[in-house]
Amino acid sequence: QKFKKLFSYNKAIAHVRKTSRNVYEVRCMIDGVCYLGSSKDLDVAKAKFIESLRNGSNKSKKDKRKLLFNDYFMRWMQTVKKPYIKDSTYDGYMQVFKSIIENTFKELALTEIDSFFLQNLINGFTQSEKFRTAKKVYNLLSPCFDYAVADGILDRNPMAKVVIPKYEIKQGSPITHDEEKILVKALKKTGNIYAQAFVFLTYTGLRVGELSSVVLSGEWIEAVTEKERKGLKDKIRKIPVSPNLKRLLPLIDVEAIKKLNKNTISRHLSDFIENHHTHDLRHTFVTRAQEVGIRREIVSLWVGHAADSSITTTVYTHLDQNKEIQLQEIKKFDYAI
Repeated sequence: QKFKKLFSYNKAIAHVRKTSRNVYEVRCMIDGVCYLGSSKDLDVAKAKFIESLRNGSNKSKKDKRKLLFNDYFMRWMQTVKKPYIKDSTYDGYMQVFKSIIENTFKELALTEIDSFFLQNLINGFTQSEKFRTAKKVYNLLSPCFDYAVADGILDRNPMAKVVIPKYEIKQGSPITHDEEKILVKALKKTGNIYAQAFVFLTYTGLRVGELSSVVLSGEWIEAVTEKERKGLKDKIRKIPVSPNLKRLLPLIDVEAIKKLNKNTISRHLSDFIENHHTHDLRHTFVTRAQEVGIRREIVSLWVGHAADSSITTTVYTHLDQNKEIQLQEIKKFDYAI
């Protein structure tokens, strides 16, 4: 720490370290070029570093490779992001890159991008009321520029002053009882594979992305929680089979619906009911459980919500371990459709 930012030369801030061989290294990175001076004598190392900077500044800009933003972004994604996120999350990020970022920053060097350019990009989305897209782009670009600053390529993050507007997130709404009847009727009458999936989601509270991991085990349904991060142990969530679901399970080919693509499932919901997303089926499970009087903390446990201030970890642990209480509560999930 005593060598950190020991001195500066013009706009360059030197970072100094002493190696295990007692050699002082003075270095910095500017526009992707490393400048270095080293010696067992600190003053000599400083002098070499300054000479390296002077020689570098005298070189023609043509001698410096133009570092394209898209190239740097992909390297950052592959090296920094991909190893630590789930494949599905990475695929989502890459969709944003291919549909928006790649063409927007085509042929632009990393060092050529300023705050005005970025603000105009964000403004284009917000003026079209594409607030979620604006947020997605912002959340990808900002950490990438942060990394370029830490890498010594940029002096500052050009996203630092970019204004991202606040907007009210549209909360999902549970489907009505009549809409629930439509799904159940489609299942009974046609056996449609998507109707099977929608009824299963409605009576389990699972996220559509968790469907592929489902395992039926007696009176319980097990699934891997989708929200877990890569590198962490998979968290298995268990939901007891409700009376409503038990009556319809013979009509549902669980192994078949597990193989459905989650994006395709989402697109087919409008075949049955309008103006809803598959996440609304999760809201429906929570709402129906509350309507029949199931304890709130148990419902939270089943759907994988984090404990709030009124539900302590001790209570969660007790309920998670006490299967009998859960099996008693799920019996309440029994109503006519």
